[in-house]
Amino acid sequence: MKLLCILITITFVNVSPIMTDEYANTVSKTNKHIKKAWGTNPDGLETAILNIINGNKKFDTLNLMLVIPDKANFRFTIEHDEAFIINLPENIAIADQKAVQEAITQVTNIPVPNNDPNENYENDRHTLTWLGEERRIIMGFVTLTLLEDAIDKGTPGFTNLKEICILIGLLRSIQFPDSYIKTARVDQDDNVCMLTSQNGRFHYKPHDGYIAVVRPMGRPIHNEYEDVLDELMTWFS
Repeated sequence: MKLLCILITITFVNVSPIMTDEYANTVSKTNKHIKKAWGTNPDGLETAILNIINGNKKFDTLNLMLVIPDKANFRFTIEHDEAFIINLPENIAIADQKAVQEAITQVTNIPVPNNDPNENYENDRHTLTWLGEERRIIMGFVTLTLLEDAIDKGTPGFTNLKEICILIGLLRSIQFPDSYIKTARVDQDDNVCMLTSQNGRFHYKPHDGYIAVVRPMGRPIHNEYEDVLDELMTWFS
């Protein structure tokens, strides 16, 4: 019995979140980098973000890299590119943020801003939540712009539906971070973007030259099809 208790304790310790202030400070630097690029070279920033999105990373990884970095510190089951059990190890979480920085610098030549010497962020829930909200404010504008461009580029055939699907998924995670999108995939047979979160599924598909939100039949308050941009404008207006 004592051995069993020891093993349980060891297992718990091994899967507990182990994050230091370094992660929060890295998230802060990435936020500053995105803001600076958006203010001085928005086209370059958009190209850098698209390079990340089209880099064959799993959607959960893109979520953490780009729009919900604050969720890396807590007990969420995440399907990351790197193999682990439950909690994202700090070295991988930091590497994700540095990968965003590298992608921006590669395209824009803007160096990563340093934090002020008196500026040090603690790695706690309050601080990371604040940094996550700051990230989502700026990335909301960037991602919505990218989606509008992707839809314009894809009309009318939408051969870029995968890219559009990822962008919609990121926007849903930005708007609803506590029920963030976990998977984003395109059903090739029906040509439908399928998003799943902890508490729902969402379908989007090309329809009459636009990307439509597919509503369940029989809902009197909704049309069966609604332009996704009309839906998003109610979130970011």
